[in-house]
Amino acid sequence: MNSTENIKILYVDDDPDDFFLVSTLLKKITDTPYEIEGATSLEEAIPKLDKSFDVFLVDYRLGKDTGLELIREIKSVRKHAPVIMLTGMSTGHIDREALTLGASDYLIKGEFDAHTLDRTLRYAIRDAQLMESLSSAAVKFKSIFELASDPFLLIDDAGEIIEANPAFLKKFGKKAFDPNSEESFFFKNLLPEESSRQELDDLFFKSRELYDMEAIMAIDHGHSINCLISIVKQDIRIYQVLIKDLSAIKAKEEEELNLKKFSSTGRIARLLAHEVKNPLTTILLSADQLHMELPQNVLDESGDLIDVIRRNCDRINHLVTQLLDSTRFTELDSKTLSINKLLDEALEHVQDRIELKGISTQKYYQTDICDIHVDGEKVKIALINLIVNAIEAMDENTGKLILRTSVKNKQCRIEIRDNGEGIPKENLERLFEPFFTSKATGSGLGLTNTQNIILSHGGSIRVKSEVGKGTSFLISFNIPD
Repeated sequence: MNSTENIKILYVDDDPDDFFLVSTLLKKITDTPYEIEGATSLEEAIPKLDKSFDVFLVDYRLGKDTGLELIREIKSVRKHAPVIMLTGMSTGHIDREALTLGASDYLIKGEFDAHTLDRTLRYAIRDAQLMESLSSAAVKFKSIFELASDPFLLIDDAGEIIEANPAFLKKFGKKAFDPNSEESFFFKNLLPEESSRQELDDLFFKSRELYDMEAIMAIDHGHSINCLISIVKQDIRIYQVLIKDLSAIKAKEEEELNLKKFSSTGRIARLLAHEVKNPLTTILLSADQLHMELPQNVLDESGDLIDVIRRNCDRINHLVTQLLDSTRFTELDSKTLSINKLLDEALEHVQDRIELKGISTQKYYQTDICDIHVDGEKVKIALINLIVNAIEAMDENTGKLILRTSVKNKQCRIEIRDNGEGIPKENLERLFEPFFTSKATGSGLGLTNTQNIILSHGGSIRVKSEVGKGTSFLISFNIPD
């Protein structure tokens, strides 16, 4: 409020002499211009509450009513309006009740002068403006808190979660925080890595803030995500925690890297085929010519060496052909098919292996999932490869195979998850490379071929694994418009 503007006061008192005395005191105040208007009853005052008064003076005695009733009416119209209660004597319970209802202060008639009245009015207006500003900020904060697309928390100085926004509850579930539970939930329990928990402990021990700490966080259904965590103080004992999910960014980067590696491998394979197959053909022709020209007695003694040359040339030729086939985008005979049905057909194809190893299967299919446009036979080959890998990674009778389908961001998603031995971190980056395998009898082309099929459909395939806990393959297909 501009200091040159008149401060408008509504004074409600059924005694005209008291109104005259207060008006006289206000006229003695030269620093602040006051403008006073009166009302003698609750009924007369209520219609005036809609006017733009800056402050209210309310007498406790208003005929058959009390000033407490008027305070309730004022606060129902303007929550933070500055109200000062005037009483004829100091009675503790009236003062306390007035303050409880939202009165800014109280004055005892006959015990205040112009200076005291001026100071009380100005402080009441200042405090009301501050409360209005805080309330407005709180509404804005609450709106941001509730509507934020990223998970948002309030925690205390012990790390206990006080409040969580809907985005957090959706992503992390009620196991992380249930607002209706009497159980205590601690933020550090969402950090599976000891280094991240230690960093959080240091934060509270040193009473400092934390910005953009990258960490793994446990979410619902036993999954984990990469996050950026920022923790800032809201007040002495309250901290705000903002969680930025990096999973989508990391997944996109991984998909782009896989596609680049696949394209690069394809170029190398084509170059290798060109450079190897031509001399290989020459070697085979030379071996055939040698077989025809050598005398029979030499053939009887060393002819098996020519057969060795032929067999190994055929083997090299077969490997080069396999490499080319696994790294070349394949031609597709696409049809509109149900991914749930394709997954079931792939599962049925390996059912004997599942039963032989005593593996339990759990299916979590989105029942209303839409169809996708794919080459069904080729996609089944890819799915069978992944399911067989999962079966081979699990122990007998304790294995658990989880198949999940869902739709998100206009993509049909499949997860094939096992609780097997897991894949060491150093092997994950090489998993789709041709001829890379950890199996004694594997060709190392199964996953390369699987990746080729998925990428040929414009899809993506990623893998997450933890040694001793298991592996998840995550496949996505775009949903046709």
